Amino acid sequence: MSKAVLLLNLGTPAEPTAKGLRDFYKYFFSDPFVFDMNPLGRWMLRNLIILPFRAPKTAKDYATIWMDDGSPLKVYADRLQASVQKAYESAGEDVLVLNGMAYSKPRICDAMAELESKGRTEILVLPLFPQFSTATTASVFHEVRQEAAKWQSAPKLQFVDDLFAEPAFIRAWTDLIGKHLNEDEVDHVVFSYHGLPESNIKKSDSQNVCSFGSCCDQVTDSNRYCYRAQCMATTKNIVAELGWGEDRYSIAFQSRFGRQAWIQPYLDEHLEKLLETGVKKIAVVTPSFVSDCLETIHEIGIEYREQFMEGGGEAFQLVPNLNDEPVWFNSVYEISQSHQSPA
Repeated sequence: MSKAVLLLNLGTPAEPTAKGLRDFYKYFFSDPFVFDMNPLGRWMLRNLIILPFRAPKTAKDYATIWMDDGSPLKVYADRLQASVQKAYESAGEDVLVLNGMAYSKPRICDAMAELESKGRTEILVLPLFPQFSTATTASVFHEVRQEAAKWQSAPKLQFVDDLFAEPAFIRAWTDLIGKHLNEDEVDHVVFSYHGLPESNIKKSDSQNVCSFGSCCDQVTDSNRYCYRAQCMATTKNIVAELGWGEDRYSIAFQSRFGRQAWIQPYLDEHLEKLLETGVKKIAVVTPSFVSDCLETIHEIGIEYREQFMEGGGEAFQLVPNLNDEPVWFNSVYEISQSHQSPA
């Protein structure tokens, strides 16, 4: 069979303008995997609130993080794809590597069409989401399967559910933290993960074991696809490699909005508690992302930093994400190789 690797992500606006954000949000806020609500309610949220009001405001935030070559997520995704493609070519392996985005170009549908046109019948589907979630992983898997069903001859699909326990992924993060963290200048490290509504977590709780507490302390057969448990495990895997004690770090969740309950602890409240206990110098690490984006550079690097410093903090360091670090590119190649079916 002719092989391929499809690297998946949610996507990013094409330009930091109100139009660019509206074009992006038009797809994002239409996804029932992300916004599991009455279709009419989803339509009203998208068209009466998000597109007219949120898009222009968020466009200004995107303008502050925009790189010369475009959105950071797109820039780093392109560099990753090129690096993994080159690695396969250098190894003499005929494997085509493509990017696919759920809500922006290159769209998943276009990537799948290209794979069919080039006769790539064995596809490793590798989402760049370190932790499994129905809002991200399940959504892009669904689209890949929909597109594959349109092929004249069905391709063989192999899915990588998550990265949190992959040794190469953990090695990339420990290398990155060791490279960028100024340990002598911080008292505490916060591992911040993108939050999700509790209702989203319950979707993958097929055995009804979720209580949003100590049940997340270990990943077991019962909670294998619990996003919160995988976030906890990600941190434990990284700090074990670093040799840190439990007093050295903590975990929190960011980016919540709306009135429904989200997974806790919330990052804003967590930062306040750290200040109350005398922690004045912190660093923040973001292992639910693989590249810097609006949620890391702007939300944490600007908004949460201001909150912490105005509350009495003395130092706030945002550790850069994996971005285009060579160790990360090598890790993705290694992970994709390890999941390839034998020739």
